Parts: sequence; C-alpha cells; structure tokens
Amino acid sequence: MTTKAENTPVTGPNVWTGAELAGCDDWIFHLTPAHLAEIDAALGRAHAEAPALYDVTARDFPLPTLAAELAHLGDSLEQGRGFVLIRGVPVERYSDGELATIFWGIGAHFGVGLAQSNKGDRLGHVVDLSGPQSDVGQMRSYELGGDLRMHTDLNQDVVGLMMLRAAKSGGASRIASSMAIHNVILEEHPEFLEPLCRGYYFHVFRHQRTGKSKLTPHRIPVFSRYDGALSCHFNPRPIERSVARAGVKLSALEVGAVDFFIEVAGRPEIYLDMFMRPGDIQLINNHLILHGRTDYEDFPDAQRRRHMLRLWLRCANARKQAPNSQVHETDELGYRKAASLPPR
Repeated sequence: MTTKAENTPVTGPNVWTGAELAGCDDWIFHLTPAHLAEIDAALGRAHAEAPALYDVTARDFPLPTLAAELAHLGDSLEQGRGFVLIRGVPVERYSDGELATIFWGIGAHFGVGLAQSNKGDRLGHVVDLSGPQSDVGQMRSYELGGDLRMHTDLNQDVVGLMMLRAAKSGGASRIASSMAIHNVILEEHPEFLEPLCRGYYFHVFRHQRTGKSKLTPHRIPVFSRYDGALSCHFNPRPIERSVARAGVKLSALEVGAVDFFIEVAGRPEIYLDMFMRPGDIQLINNHLILHGRTDYEDFPDAQRRRHMLRLWLRCANARKQAPNSQVHETDELGYRKAASLPPR
C-alpha cells in the first residue's frame, strides 16, 4: 500500500528532466593537468603497493588535491542531481590495464567495489560478446549490443562507467531522474503507484554456489521510502523473466504500471542523452537515476568494438535502503563483509 509520502510530489535538485537540462553541461567535471599529474603518480604507487587491482583502496591511490573535488562530486551524487561526468583522462597515454587501475582507483574515492556476477568480478566489461551462435536469452545485458531499456542495476549505490572505445556511431548513454518519473506517474496515473510500491518478484541469474537461477523470495518495490528518503529500483527484464520462466502471474494493473513506467522513461522530454568520449567516467546514483543506451553501429573488428568498464559501488554517504529492496543475499555475488564495506 502506498503511503502519503509516496502520494506527494518529490522536490529537490534530483528532480530534473532532460528538457530542463538541454544545452547545460555543468554536470561535466574537467580534469586539469595538475589532476592528471596526481593520477599518474597514484597509478605508479598503486602498482607498487597493491599489485592486485581489487586490493587498491583510496589510500593506495592518493590524489592530494583531486580527492577533495571527488568528495564534492560524491555529495552531488547524493544531494544534487544524482549524476556526474568526469572528463579528460587521455586514453592514448595508457594501456587498457592502466585505465582499469585509474578507474578503480578513482572509484575507490567514492566507495567500495562490489561483485557484478556469479564469477565475482568487481570490474565489469560492457562490450558486445554475442555472435551467430549465441543464446542471448542466457547472456547478461552488458554482454549484448544494441539499445538498452531504461533500468536501475541491482544492490548497489553508485554505477560507474568508463569509456575505453566508442562505437562507430550511436550508443549514447541515456539517463533519467526516477524522481521526476515518480511525479509524472503521480500526476497522470496515480493508481499505478500502489503496485509499483508493492513491487514485483525478480527472476535472477545463476547463484554462485548452486549454479541455478531463482525467483526472489519477496517482491522488490519499484518505489520505496526508508529512513525518510525515497528510492527507485526498476528493471523490467527480471520482472518479465519471472513471468516467462517462473510462472508469476501479474494483474492488469501491475502490467499497466510497468508499461507506463517504461513509457514515461522513454519520453524525449524526460531523458538526457550524453555521448561519452574515450576516457570519460560517468557516475550515477543508482537509487535516483535510471540508465539505458541508444542503439549503435559497432566496428566489425572485435578489437575496436564499443567497450566500457563498469563499477558497482557501495558508498558510505548513500541513502539507506529497505531490506526488501535487496535482490541478492549479501554474499551471493561474492560480496565481502570487509571492514571497509560501508554498512547498509
């Protein structure tokens, strides 16, 4: 059941539309030569003191003046619009491995990297791996090319992407404020807020230990308020799999709510498209921002394909999440209960 809070429009800087931000680029943070010198020095230190990438912490990747700027950007992710773009890493200067270390090291100043699959990988590769014989139904979205519907990812606070190589054409990163979408739903179809707040069962991919796919034991709310803050968790694909593979029955109202959410997120005046350049780092608050991708034409040569690195971060300053908003158990995707991991 929705509460009075969910039936009240959301206000604040994290409520924005693409139309309002048209022509605005103040969400881009430009690295200076001094910042790049600090990154170079930190890169050398990280390789010397923590040769295993996942062991690199912010202490191992010191950025004397840039760290304060990153802290300010981290506050903006939570208290501001919910997204930033860091621009200016010269990809031609580094190997792919060095770029991975730079991305991980900068990410460590925002939070702790989490595993992204049942393989335990905490630095993901977003690249089209499909081929003529591929079973795309068993592949993850980040392993496929083409467009990508608007969604949030699972179980983390910030999603980071670093562009290594761009597509031949197309492939814009599309984002939208889920809080603005909430307000549109409230205004145009308030009856859909109840099923969205009640949530949906998710069919999730293979468990690390058992190797089996499974249905979540509880509904995952699309909109949930916890500790005074509203968050959004929306991903149509596992909802659809719950129907197709696990026999979950959705009411007409539940189907209509998902369809309308997708329709609103796809309105040109709602979303913002950004064409990332090689070296760009995009960071989004996963509880406030939906992300997707426009269709694109890739290079036939596999070595030139559109390629991005991805981080899932748990952040100390993130808004707290309701227990029923979590899709996976803490250790299911190889998460570590380390002292450095910010508590929920």
